[in-house]
Amino acid sequence: MKRYPAIPGVDDVEPGFFDGGHVWVQELVAGELVRVGVRASGALRVGTRRREFAPGDEPLRYRHAVQYLRDELDVDALRDAVADVESVTLFGVATQYAGVPYHWARTPSVLGVDLWDADEEAFLRVDATERALDAFGLDAVNVLRKEVHVRDYGFADEPIPDSAWYDGPAAGVVVRKKTGERVAIRNDDAVGERPRDPPADVAADADGTAAPAAAGRLDATAVADATATRERFERVARAVRERGLGVTFDAVYDRLLAAIYRETHDWLLDEEGRGDPAGRGFDLGAFRNAVAERTNEYVAAAD
Repeated sequence: MKRYPAIPGVDDVEPGFFDGGHVWVQELVAGELVRVGVRASGALRVGTRRREFAPGDEPLRYRHAVQYLRDELDVDALRDAVADVESVTLFGVATQYAGVPYHWARTPSVLGVDLWDADEEAFLRVDATERALDAFGLDAVNVLRKEVHVRDYGFADEPIPDSAWYDGPAAGVVVRKKTGERVAIRNDDAVGERPRDPPADVAADADGTAAPAAAGRLDATAVADATATRERFERVARAVRERGLGVTFDAVYDRLLAAIYRETHDWLLDEEGRGDPAGRGFDLGAFRNAVAERTNEYVAAAD
């Protein structure tokens, strides 16, 4: 799959960017870049900027994005649109916690930002990308302004707008021309602590007695109590019903875990997002078992 080029800041972009032309202004969404492709067989390929995930072996914090793509990406529509489905690479943002507490219930797990056509050796124009993503069943990152002459945009003093995805300022904006040139203006004031400390009530010493969160050891049962909340169960159950599925253990459990990892990976998991006990002294198996028990209880009560 095509690798995504870095987006320069105002001080690093080619000076000619400011000479003329019209720009679109998009919200810069905090998260992690994902690349998405489709094999001739219809199987998905998903990866980050630097590597591709083996099927079923993606870091836990990306499980929500992979599940979302499996649920929402219309592979048949993509096949109908291009002669060679493997020539297209879709780029998006996996909207997981990255310093901004988005409203997770209404923020898509992946927001598309670009499409690469290897046959044309070019990115689609920004307006064509919006239309294509919509046809393929995915949301594009939101556009704040369209067709603004580059000389009329205040790169140095333009106010940062509110985010579409939570009640607060955007993490920045991406200003881009239809011809592909882009510049990012980041709003560091909107991005909070990353990683966060775990909640004080989920840490424990080896003997099970309460300990400050800074001790670094997390109690699996306490973490399940703190993360497998009624609100998350209800949110997942709503999504399951919207897909025409029953509220069963199989339909809810994996999606609930994916939501937990999406929103709390920064304090819950090790750096690689695999829950390695060597990372935070955390028993991932015990945590999953505790979440499974709570899922069984929720599903039984929902019948």
